[in-house]
Amino acid sequence: MGTFRNVSNAEHCPICSKPDWCSILTPDEPAYPGQELYVCRRIHTKEIQSNVNGKNYFLVKELPDSSCLYTDTEKKGRNKEVAQPYSFQKRKSLPLPDYGVPPLNNTELDKYYRAFLGMLPLSKQHIRSLLNDGWTKELICSSNIHTLRLKKTYSEEKGYYDDSTERFRIASLLQEQFGTLKGVPGFYQDASGNWTFVGKPGMLIPTYDIHGRLYRLRLRLDRPDTDENGKIKNKYKNFSSYYPQKDESGALSNAFVCGCRSGSHTGFYYRPGIDDCSICYITEGEKKAIVANHVLHTIVVSLPGVNSYKKLENQDNEISILEYLNQLGCKTAIIAYDADKYINKFVMRHEKDLADLLKLNSFSTYIANWNPAFGKGLDDILLLGIYPHLIPAM
Repeated sequence: MGTFRNVSNAEHCPICSKPDWCSILTPDEPAYPGQELYVCRRIHTKEIQSNVNGKNYFLVKELPDSSCLYTDTEKKGRNKEVAQPYSFQKRKSLPLPDYGVPPLNNTELDKYYRAFLGMLPLSKQHIRSLLNDGWTKELICSSNIHTLRLKKTYSEEKGYYDDSTERFRIASLLQEQFGTLKGVPGFYQDASGNWTFVGKPGMLIPTYDIHGRLYRLRLRLDRPDTDENGKIKNKYKNFSSYYPQKDESGALSNAFVCGCRSGSHTGFYYRPGIDDCSICYITEGEKKAIVANHVLHTIVVSLPGVNSYKKLENQDNEISILEYLNQLGCKTAIIAYDADKYINKFVMRHEKDLADLLKLNSFSTYIANWNPAFGKGLDDILLLGIYPHLIPAM
């Protein structure tokens, strides 16, 4: 197989030029001596010249999750294939990546995260921000969004103000209640063995599974990073206590002691007895899904990315989302990807892929369209009182 590492601000993906979501693979494979391969989750093309380093990169193959594997070395004598397929068979001699402590089950995580959020307020600043976006007070109260911005105190040892004392206090209260925080994404132990948690200031947004259990959190940063052109990037982060580092064997391990990797997950927003379970909207992002569920009174599924639609049919120790929708009697599925799809071939391509998957599973499938001038996302137009135009998926 090989060893993976995530791209970063110091090492952008050479295919899409972004510092997140993509990966770099150092293969243990004679066909790629001394090479690195690149897993891009945004770009699908046979050949591309990198804006990062000017090199040409060539498609090896499309992977099962719709990401694409690239190499910067063109194979001689290729015809239809741009590179020889790379074998992803596991090799027993190669150390596997260590992602840290496995997450607890969703039932347990629901208890932890609800208790954690109960210790955090929703700040006046965030309330004003949501009201300015068009959220009603009722929607704000029901959203279960909370603020991660903690009281700072002066540290004699460090010589400056920080919020570590407040983090220790909250983690200590949770530890008293549950015994340990091991297996909860976002929490870890510091060098002294004290439990604490990650996260810069921002809004914590809940992610629910098909049974309404709060099993992950997403953090919308107050001050996200910007690129060299001043454009905002990495506005949303997983609430995850995982940072990759290489150990002596060359395998990836978690730099956070007793940390727990969150991973990217779907969200399922549904209020039994209130929402129409015969219709489901599918969009990208939890915040959009919360608004859409509140306004439309239908099931809304959030995807972590437009190309992650296969998560709808993958089972995670339970039935898949598509199977559960069938159990609920859902007959109609509506895809509501952002309006930038009109200028982004990547989004448009995966919209079609998702539509094909839904039709294959016997859903009457529609595409939600609207004038981009009214807003980029489904939440933007709904908060203006504008509803999308639905057309049957071709």
